[in-house]
Amino acid sequence: MIEKTLSDRISRFVIVFGLTLILIYGLLPWLTGSFDVLNRMSQSLDENGINPSSYYYTDVEQVIESEQYLRIVLDGK
Repeated sequence: MIEKTLSDRISRFVIVFGLTLILIYGLLPWLTGSFDVLNRMSQSLDENGINPSSYYYTDVEQVIESEQYLRIVLDGK
């Protein structure tokens, strides 16, 4: 197996990190604004003050059960 030099690894990391940032902050917002359905959903979430990432996980019943279990276990110690 060919070993990469530190400078090669760092440059690859910087390139991948940069592309990831472009995807997250450039391409995905552009796609959201380009498609009417996604744009309406995004505006609706913003108007109602809903954080989509927290909204998803709080609606799952198992999450509530696991939170209750953790509270019981942690309070018992």
